[in-house]
Amino acid sequence: MKIKRILMYYLIRLFRLQKGAQKISLGLVFGFAPNWFPTFGLGPMLSVVLARFVRGNIPAALISASFGSFLWPFLFVLNYKVGCLFMNSNPAQADEISQGFFIAIQDVSLYFFVGALLNTILSGLIGYFLFYFLFSKYRHTILKKLLDNLPYARL
Repeated sequence: MKIKRILMYYLIRLFRLQKGAQKISLGLVFGFAPNWFPTFGLGPMLSVVLARFVRGNIPAALISASFGSFLWPFLFVLNYKVGCLFMNSNPAQADEISQGFFIAIQDVSLYFFVGALLNTILSGLIGYFLFYFLFSKYRHTILKKLLDNLPYARL
């Protein structure tokens, strides 16, 4: 119950932001981008730097960075699979033990980073247009529905 309440709080804060749809969309997209790469705990700080660099909304970047930090195992597997698909390699071939250890690590790393780069670009483009449309057209409607569904005091 506490997680749902925290999630609702941050959703309401996100939809109450008074910045334009473009700044919020840039903040969300560039805040999520570092989650595709192994940043070893520096993801939220990198999200803020990226959002500030593109003049996006920093609270939106932090919200998407914290959301993406829970998804990293799924994102890393997706990076590897997309990299193998793009490089025309079967994931089973890349995992063969008959190769030397360092050659296998090199291949897996190449597939991973190619997949991460493609996933970052694709999710960034799709996410920007999706969030821009959502915030420019439906911000007030979504905020009203969120506030109407609160089981506790209205904010």
